[in-house]
Amino acid sequence: MAQTIIGIVGMPASGKTVVAEYLAKKQGAMRIHLGAFIWNWLKNRGVKPSEEAGLMASLYLWAEYGDIPIANWAINQIKNAKNKKLIIIDSLRTMDEAQAFQLRYGGNFHIIAVLASPAVRLKRAQSRARFGSLSKLEFRMRDREELRLGVGDLIASSNHYIDGNQNIASVKKQADVILKHLT
Repeated sequence: MAQTIIGIVGMPASGKTVVAEYLAKKQGAMRIHLGAFIWNWLKNRGVKPSEEAGLMASLYLWAEYGDIPIANWAINQIKNAKNKKLIIIDSLRTMDEAQAFQLRYGGNFHIIAVLASPAVRLKRAQSRARFGSLSKLEFRMRDREELRLGVGDLIASSNHYIDGNQNIASVKKQADVILKHLT
């Protein structure tokens, strides 16, 4: 059975996880959140999760090893899901990650970018306050680091786009239209 692999990319708080969770639930697909690799890596080293710790761990892993550990971890997760026809990779961040999946899965790998304005994303990030309050400056610094890692290039090279500025119902409808073309 050929699997369809969909990578979801976007800036922080753009709606990536909303799309990934929706598609996974609706289709009975496996969802792999690449951030889980970072959080597990920190946990295994006794580091308390925080926005800053996650960013620093990401930068460290990227500088030391490139994207190979994260991509290989996800590929192993996919290998263990042989019975799943659809795999959703939540939170692609770099061109190297995407290239690893492209090399492995060829035409069965697709990228969907979720786009939302900085103002919308900041409001979302502040409302969810995952690790406490978030200032506009901290948010902009995080955006800058994400762009430095290559998220912008990956967004630009995506196969499909979802307007994440819209309400959740609209975002889900856009995801349905794209999924219809991919499966």
